[in-house]
Amino acid sequence: MKLNQLLFVIAAIVIGAWLLAMIFKIAAWLINGLVYVAAIVLIIGIISAYVQRHKK
Repeated sequence: MKLNQLLFVIAAIVIGAWLLAMIFKIAAWLINGLVYVAAIVLIIGIISAYVQRHKK
């Protein structure tokens, strides 16, 4: 293996690892946001069920 090829492979591995880390950070950010959205939807559903139960 030539030195140029070795450097290219090392650079590709470093860039690939960086991209993978960025993908994981974005996924974690999305999941964190969706947890808050799910909590809000759940709270609205509980309040709605409470109001419907006390209307009768």
